[in-house]
Amino acid sequence: MSLDEHLSLGKVAKRCNVSRTTVYRWIISGHLKAYSLPSGHFRVRPQDLDEFCRTFGIPDVGAAAHRRKPVSNKLNVLIADDHPDVVLLLRKVTERYLPEAAIHEAVNGVDTCIAVGNVHPQILLLDIMMPGMDGFAVLQELLRRPELADSKVIVVSAYEPFDRIEELARLNPQIVASMRKPVSVELLGKTLQDIAKQVSPEAKQG
Repeated sequence: MSLDEHLSLGKVAKRCNVSRTTVYRWIISGHLKAYSLPSGHFRVRPQDLDEFCRTFGIPDVGAAAHRRKPVSNKLNVLIADDHPDVVLLLRKVTERYLPEAAIHEAVNGVDTCIAVGNVHPQILLLDIMMPGMDGFAVLQELLRRPELADSKVIVVSAYEPFDRIEELARLNPQIVASMRKPVSVELLGKTLQDIAKQVSPEAKQG
C-alpha cells in the first residue's frame, strides 16, 4: 500500500461524518492509530481505521452511515448510553411518550459522534460517562456543527460532580435538561413531549 492511500484527518473526518477536531482527539487519546509526517500532519492507515471501527462496534463506516439515516417527517431521537439496560429503559420511555418518533441508538462516545452526524437527531438523550470519548467531547462535537444547531440535548447521567453538567447546560441553550440517574420516568417523558412540541417536523412546517 502506498503512502498516497493513507488517510489525512480530513479524509477520516469525511468518512466518519465527524469534525477534524474529533478525529484529532481520537488520535491523541490513543484510540485511533496514526503516524506523523515530517510536516507534523497525521496520516491514518486504512487498516487502522478499520480496526478502530471494529473496536467501537462500527463494522464499516460506510455501512453505518447507510444504516443510520434520519427518518423524514418523523422526530428523530438518538439514545447514547453504554449500558444496555439503560438504553432499553430510555427506549421504552421514548416509545411511551413519543410513539411516533424514530429511535436510534449509540453505545459509546465514538459511535455517538458518528451517529449524530448521520441522523441529525432533533433530540439526543446523552450519557456523559461513555468509553472511547466521553459525553463532554460529544457535546463539543455537537455544539460546533452548524447543521446540528437544532438538536436538543437531554443529559441523563450519574456523573459527579453533577453541578458541572448543570453549569454546562446554563452556558449552552442546546442542552435543555440534565437529569441524574436513576431518572424519573414521568419527568423524562414530560420533558420529551415538551421538546417535541418545539422541534418536531410537523411543528416546523406549521
